Amino acid sequence: MTPPPTLALQAARGSGERMPLAALNLTLLAGDFALIEVMGSRRGAAFADLCCGLAPLASGGAHFLGRDWHAIPRHHADALRGHIGRLFHVPMRQDTPDVATRVLLARLHHTRVPEATLRAEATRLALRFGLPGLPAGPARRLTDPDLLRAACVRAFIGQPRLVILELPGTTQQDDLVPALLEAGTEARGQGVAVIWLAGAGPVLRDRSIRPTHRLRLNDTGLAPMRTLARAA
Repeated sequence: MTPPPTLALQAARGSGERMPLAALNLTLLAGDFALIEVMGSRRGAAFADLCCGLAPLASGGAHFLGRDWHAIPRHHADALRGHIGRLFHVPMRQDTPDVATRVLLARLHHTRVPEATLRAEATRLALRFGLPGLPAGPARRLTDPDLLRAACVRAFIGQPRLVILELPGTTQQDDLVPALLEAGTEARGQGVAVIWLAGAGPVLRDRSIRPTHRLRLNDTGLAPMRTLARAA
């Protein structure tokens, strides 16, 4: 039996003021990569909320792993979100009391993977993103770029089924592009679907990056920017 799409938006219309009035259609299979140009971090965050079943729909449907976000019990939806890694446009608050706990918390809650195994994976990812290891202690001891790197670890840890990267575009984010592309390629090889919500920056300009979907999110909905062959 063919598995359901990882994510399916079917004529989905968000009811929030930051979402376009047009219906949104998007189907992502395991290993797909959607690079979506979006102007403004708030619109990107609203779209990410819709994909995660956190935004109400005026009409249409939003399904994750074959389940309708708005037709399943709340506790079931919360458990499903444990299979989504998300890099928020505001990566981690300065008042976070312990960065390592914040990085590991969702995966510890939603999986049965031993903590030692998750910590080892987090350390490996931290090195990939330019940290000397998994940061310990309160967020106020870290610089903003290092908090962003720690948030990247949180997005990819624990074998999620979908990763959503909200990167509206700043210099410190641009510095992370190679590591994020490498982590995304590795994850896609394991069947993870990736959504990259990008503002003006090197990712949109780099034509060597070949997503399976290259789209623009604007007032008319999701519009193709260019038709590309499905990546290997």
